[in-house]
Amino acid sequence: MAKTPISAGDLGWIILEELRDSGDCPIGVALAVIPEPDGDWRVVIQAHSRNAMTTRCLRRIASIEKRLKAVYAVDEA
Repeated sequence: MAKTPISAGDLGWIILEELRDSGDCPIGVALAVIPEPDGDWRVVIQAHSRNAMTTRCLRRIASIEKRLKAVYAVDEA
């Protein structure tokens, strides 16, 4: 199945919305979606935000990232 192209900014917003809806993470998390050279992408979290996160929140982000990687490819155009 082909992955849907999406901008890194839009993908970041999708992740933030899912985090907000879950209630597992603090408000105001700073994150970015970074394209990798091999065509994949990853979520990067600001150090200050990461320090404020619980283990449950970090697991939630990893889960969201894994699920969305199966659906979306970052469009660098």
